[in-house]
Amino acid sequence: MEGNRGMGATAEIRRRLGHSRFLPRAIRTSAFRYTLAYFIVFIVSFAGIGLIVFASTLNATMKRLDLELEADLAYFAQVNISQGPDGWAGLTAVASEVARLKVIERDSLYAVYVGPKLRQLTSDIGILPPKAINNPNMFRFEYPARVLNYETGQIETETRPAVGRVATFLYAGAEGEEKVPAIILTARDTSEISRVTDAASAIAIRVMIFAPFLALILGLLFSSTFLRRVDRIGQTVKAIRDGDLTKRIALTGTRDEFDTLSDNINAMLDQIERLMTGMRQVSDNIAHDLRSPLTRIKARLDSALNDPEANLEDILDRTNLDVERLLATFNALLSITRIESGEGGGSRVSVDIAEVAEEMLELYEPAADDAGFTLISNIVPAPEVLGSRELISQAIANLLDNAFKYARHPDDVDIEPTIELTVAPRPGGGALLSVMDNGPGVSEEDQERILQRFVRLERSRSTMGNGLGLSLVSAIARRHSAQLSIGRGLPQHPGGRALTTNSDYGLGVRIAFPPPPRETKTPLAAAAEKNAATISQNAG
Repeated sequence: MEGNRGMGATAEIRRRLGHSRFLPRAIRTSAFRYTLAYFIVFIVSFAGIGLIVFASTLNATMKRLDLELEADLAYFAQVNISQGPDGWAGLTAVASEVARLKVIERDSLYAVYVGPKLRQLTSDIGILPPKAINNPNMFRFEYPARVLNYETGQIETETRPAVGRVATFLYAGAEGEEKVPAIILTARDTSEISRVTDAASAIAIRVMIFAPFLALILGLLFSSTFLRRVDRIGQTVKAIRDGDLTKRIALTGTRDEFDTLSDNINAMLDQIERLMTGMRQVSDNIAHDLRSPLTRIKARLDSALNDPEANLEDILDRTNLDVERLLATFNALLSITRIESGEGGGSRVSVDIAEVAEEMLELYEPAADDAGFTLISNIVPAPEVLGSRELISQAIANLLDNAFKYARHPDDVDIEPTIELTVAPRPGGGALLSVMDNGPGVSEEDQERILQRFVRLERSRSTMGNGLGLSLVSAIARRHSAQLSIGRGLPQHPGGRALTTNSDYGLGVRIAFPPPPRETKTPLAAAAEKNAATISQNAG
C-alpha cells in the first residue's frame, strides 16, 4: 500500500510538471506577474478615481438643479403673496407667470394643480407624480414629453426623466368654505444627464472588458524582453561555469537595473579571475618555498641514515632551522587568515600608536646598530585609534624587518642604509604611520604586487623570508579600516637636487588609520587632533 501511494504521488508530480510545460515560459516569469498585478492595480485605481470624479460632478450638477428649483418656488411664492391675502388673485398671477416662463425657459417644466382633486390648472408633465405629494425635497420622476420625429414629421410622445420640487399654498374658496389647496411644481428635464451617464457607464464596461487583454499583451511583451536579457546573462554564466573565465556580460548602455546587475557580476568575475590567478601564483610560490627546505631535510636524513660518519648534530641543527622556517611560513599564513576573518587580534580598544612605535623603536635599535643601519625616530603625539595593540605592534615589526632585509645597497655603493619610523596625526583625524628607507626601492609596477602573498622580488629567493611580511601588514591595515599605500621612501642622496625618478628613492610604506567613532574618542585623541590642525596650519 505504501509503495502504491508513493508511486501515485510521483505520478501526480510528473503530471503537474507536464502541465506546466504547456504554459508559455513568458507567463511563468515574475515580470509577467508583476506587470499583470500592476496593471490591475492601475485599472482599479483609475476606475475608482474616475467613479469619484464622475459622482462628484453629477452630485454638483444635481445640487445646482436643486438650487434652481428652490429659487423658482421662492419666486412663485413671492408672486402669490404680492397679489393679496385671499390667494386666488395670487394663484392667477402664478399661473400667468408660469405661462410666461414656459415660453422663455424651454428646458424648464412647470405645473399648477388646484382643488382637493388637484385639477390641472396648467401643466407640462400631465398628472401630478405620486412622489410629489407631501415631499419637501427634490425628487426624480418620469413624464410624457411630446417631441417631433424628424424622419416622419409627426409629433410623438416619449417618456423622459426629470427632477422637480413642489410648494403648497391655500387660496380662498366659496363663501363659508375652507381654503382650497394649490400645488405648484417646477422641474428640469434630465434626459441629457441620463444620456451622459449611460454613455460613461458603457465606456467603463468596455474598458473593463478590454483591460485584461491589454494587460496580458503588455505582460507577454515585457516578459519576453525580460527573458531575452536574462537568457543573455544565463548564457554568459553557463560559459563561465564551463570554464571560460574570460566571458563577461555585455552591457546595453541603458544603465538600468540589468546593467547594474551585469556590471556587478562582471566585477565579481574580475575579482574571481584575479583570485584564481593569485591562487595559482601562491601555489607555485608555496611549491617553490616548501620544496627546497623539504628536499634539503630529506637529503640530510638520507645522508644520516646511509653515512655512518655523518655529523648528526650539524644535520639536526640545520634540519631544525628549516623546520622553524616552515612553521613560520604556516604560522604567517594562519595569522593572515585569522586577521582577515576577524578572529585574530583580540578586542578593539583605544591604542596610542605613538607609544607603540616608541616601544618598537627601542626594541629594534640594538638590531639596527648591529646591522649597520641608522634608525631615525620621527614620532610626535597622534590621536588614539580603535584597534588591536598587538596587531599594530606586529605591523611595525614586519615593516622594520622588511627594511632590514631589503634596504641595504651593495658594498661598492657608498650609501649609508637608513630607516625612518614616523608617527604623526592626520589633518582629518586619525594617525599616520610610515616606515621609509633609502634602499634600492621598488618599481611602480611592483609596488602593489609586493603586498600579495609569497611575492618576493628577489629572483634567487636566497634572502631569509617567506614573502608574507607585507601581506600580513596589509591584512592588519584592512582589519583596522586603514589605507595602506606603497610609494617613495627616503632619498638615496639627500644632497641631490634632481631626484625625479623612483630609482633615486628607497621604499616607503604608509598606513593611514581612521579616527575612532565619536563616542570612543578620548581626551588625548581630541588634543592630538588639535595638534594636527596646528601642524597643518604651520606647514601651510
